[in-house]
Amino acid sequence: MPSGHGRSAAHGGEALAVAGGAHHAGERPGADGRFRARPHVNVRVAGFPACRLAAVEITYFGLNAVRLRGREATVMIDPYEPKLGLSPVRLNVQIVVLTHEDPTHFSLQGLAGDPHLVTGAGEFEIKGVAMNGTQTYHDAKKGAERGKNFVFTIEIDDLRCCHLGHLGHGLSEDQLDSIGSKIDVLFVPVGGGSHINSAQATEIVNQIEPKLVVPISYKLPGLTLLAQNLEGVEKFAKEMGATDLTPQAKLQLSVSPSVEETKLAILEPRGAAAAATVD
Repeated sequence: MPSGHGRSAAHGGEALAVAGGAHHAGERPGADGRFRARPHVNVRVAGFPACRLAAVEITYFGLNAVRLRGREATVMIDPYEPKLGLSPVRLNVQIVVLTHEDPTHFSLQGLAGDPHLVTGAGEFEIKGVAMNGTQTYHDAKKGAERGKNFVFTIEIDDLRCCHLGHLGHGLSEDQLDSIGSKIDVLFVPVGGGSHINSAQATEIVNQIEPKLVVPISYKLPGLTLLAQNLEGVEKFAKEMGATDLTPQAKLQLSVSPSVEETKLAILEPRGAAAAATVD
């Protein structure tokens, strides 16, 4: 399986280090090197208008596992180990992103397509998908208990996403700067246990100010080893002031000026519903 660890670069479709960070189509950085305001996100969920442009499809499988399917590439983030109680993920993907290198946290079984493997801190570009890994920790003691975690900012088809991975602490200013601004979609762990809890997650949402926030890593039916340590998603939803907790099967997002403030979208965890194979 091809890899894209750290800042290594390769040709012919391998991981390629990006000198200037993630690309922003049609934009130029300011004098400080930061990119300015991006269009809002158009979201296909209940209460939102349907997108009219080619969309990035987002599917949640449970725990930290998220799939981003774009025009040219499909990215799988943190595919889980089925022994944790969820259905195996069987997909054809081009890129696998791992936010934590502990083999008990992920499994590559069932992933077809000879995907490129990306993990670690650094900047990467594969098949037009730009990725930036920011080193953080899986605990509040600088990794002394559970090791490193990598927050990934991913730009796919002009949609700018951030996955916090197995984050176990609040974010410093340097880490926030590395993650970058103008995040369209933020995937944030909310269940506590070995991750941040709902209150910490809410604080980070307020710091990053995404257009859309998708909670991950919370208690689900069928979980085995982690069930006793995770809270449900309801507490985070309350922190966010949300009243409708009806999960959506998936999201389809494109760049369009429609969302004016952060919205919460709870996605159906496909792995908790015996959905081992997903289109």
